[in-house]
Amino acid sequence: MENPFGIIVEKITSIEMRLETIERLLNYTDEKLHYSEIMSLKQLCNYCDFTKSFVYKQTSTREIPHYKKGKRLFFKRTEIDEWLLKNKVKTMNDLQRDNTLYWIRTRR
Repeated sequence: MENPFGIIVEKITSIEMRLETIERLLNYTDEKLHYSEIMSLKQLCNYCDFTKSFVYKQTSTREIPHYKKGKRLFFKRTEIDEWLLKNKVKTMNDLQRDNTLYWIRTRR
């Protein structure tokens, strides 16, 4: 009869090896999604948490920077980042500073 502890050790070792494989695959996929300069539609949706229909609407109205090769859409990560950050909402401090600068300019 086999040693039950030996069986347990074998099973744990097998589970550890499988978890390491899964972790490597997830890290590879994560790197591929996050560090590629050019993104596909699916990668953009994952990167920005957009739906495909939202992205299609943005591309059809030429609101989002994109590239097209045949029927496939591509997006440059740096351009998407700039596009996402271009409509900054001013903070109260920004508004107060603008107000102060306005009053200083108009008093001259």
